[in-house]
Amino acid sequence: MDKHTLKPLKLIAKDLEDLQVLASHLQDALIPFMSMEYDPETKTFRALANRFCWEHEAQEQDGEPLYHRVHSGLEIHNVDKVLHKGFDPNNPHEDHNLLTIHGENEGAIHLVFSGGPEIRLETQDVHLHLGDVSDPWPTRKKPKHIHEHLDDLAS
Repeated sequence: MDKHTLKPLKLIAKDLEDLQVLASHLQDALIPFMSMEYDPETKTFRALANRFCWEHEAQEQDGEPLYHRVHSGLEIHNVDKVLHKGFDPNNPHEDHNLLTIHGENEGAIHLVFSGGPEIRLETQDVHLHLGDVSDPWPTRKKPKHIHEHLDDLAS
């Protein structure tokens, strides 16, 4: 598949149901701590993610599956406070694998990463934007989840 036939993703989440859809597209995104920032003046949290394109089917090239990744920008608006744990401040370039984003009715959004790091954003409401900011590039590597690892062991 030509990278130009892959349409850029643009999503807005305004409630917890929308947030689940947006989170599914960000699952397994790689995000270095240094690409995350909070602007208290505009109350906006931003991150640049290396996103796996779950929405595009694998293509076959030379008898092997070919997937895609793309750089995507995430903005979370109306953020009053940012709390984080589990990040190594001495290694800001380390990529963190985003497992999920979930919200609470009390006004918080959580970004949960593999290995334990987490960000809690205290918000007035759910208001997120996700958009691709580059052309996708091919990759042979598809993220594996625990049930797939177990399937491999059973084989």
